[in-house]
Amino acid sequence: MQQGYYRTEHLTLKMLAERLELPEYRTRALINKQLGYRNFNDYINQLRIAEASKRLISDPETPVLNIALDVGYRTLSSFNRAFREIKQSTPTEFRRNNTVL
Repeated sequence: MQQGYYRTEHLTLKMLAERLELPEYRTRALINKQLGYRNFNDYINQLRIAEASKRLISDPETPVLNIALDVGYRTLSSFNRAFREIKQSTPTEFRRNNTVL
């Protein structure tokens, strides 16, 4: 994941397990028990939103849609929903509140 595999569009637990060369049940247990996430989607969303948050601040001229697509979301609405759930604000509000002028 450190190399950005979480950015893969349509990423599934099965795909990740194959990449790690582990059975799916072991990959799921690693994510849930060892890393402490609720499920695979929560894990992937946390990674994607963490990168998006950094980019919203460091790349203020890059449109939110471009950042959403770059980190692996297929639509702006799914990105906005995940972002709001994790950061309790919209991406635009987050950028506005964290960008130094």
